[in-house]
Amino acid sequence: MTGNSPEGTLRFAIVGENIGYTLSPQIHRAIFRKAGLSAAYEIFDVNHGALASTIHNLMRNYDGFNVTKPYKADVHAMVESLSQEAVRCGNVNTVRGSRGFNTDYTALRNIVGPSIPKASGQQAIILGSGSAAMTSAIALSDLGMSIGIICRNPEAGYSISDRLVDLGFREAEVRDFKSNLPIKGYVAVNAISSGTFEFPAIGCKIAINFNYGERGTNFIKSVNGMTTIITGEQILLEQAIEAERIWLGKRIDVTWEEVNHG
Repeated sequence: MTGNSPEGTLRFAIVGENIGYTLSPQIHRAIFRKAGLSAAYEIFDVNHGALASTIHNLMRNYDGFNVTKPYKADVHAMVESLSQEAVRCGNVNTVRGSRGFNTDYTALRNIVGPSIPKASGQQAIILGSGSAAMTSAIALSDLGMSIGIICRNPEAGYSISDRLVDLGFREAEVRDFKSNLPIKGYVAVNAISSGTFEFPAIGCKIAINFNYGERGTNFIKSVNGMTTIITGEQILLEQAIEAERIWLGKRIDVTWEEVNHG
């Protein structure tokens, strides 16, 4: 947990567990520089026992905050109100005041949407069964795709399928990762948080990776064919820009060059 921000400075933060690797502070500080704002962005790396008190503190004393693994579903239940996409996805990654939002959904739609029109009716294969998998399943269903889920916890995979049905979509095809069969679909999404997982061969036209840096390399190495790759860095940057739009009331675009060399 970081120290206090100077008086008069806008205060933002990210909360999660074991998130020392996060690049979110660098991105948000680049946005603050570009906007000419006096603002701080802090990291709250807390265990589950400290989550409720941390969220209460952030909602009361901060101008906004992000939520990352493994607490997106927990915080969904803690906020007082929810945006439409947060209600549908059942998880939250951005909070302003006591209202929760899901900018992962918005980022995915913004990035993938232009590539998908010709893929309507095609299948998206989602690897994983957590919050990122749920958000991906709903966003890609909204774009007209059918969903397949391959995961290590089939019960959680079926929960995503049930949620799709509740929202009026077709049920997902759920498969256990232990089958170790090749993975084929128009879109493949890596929503597994572990960066050390070994993937089977993956054949797809578009590969979407929610992991970034070294944690995302195993998935990319498994992708074959002429594939358009959407990196975890792209998703991270876009969801951060969308979070700042919610907090500041306007969109401020930054590039990774500005983040890394600001």
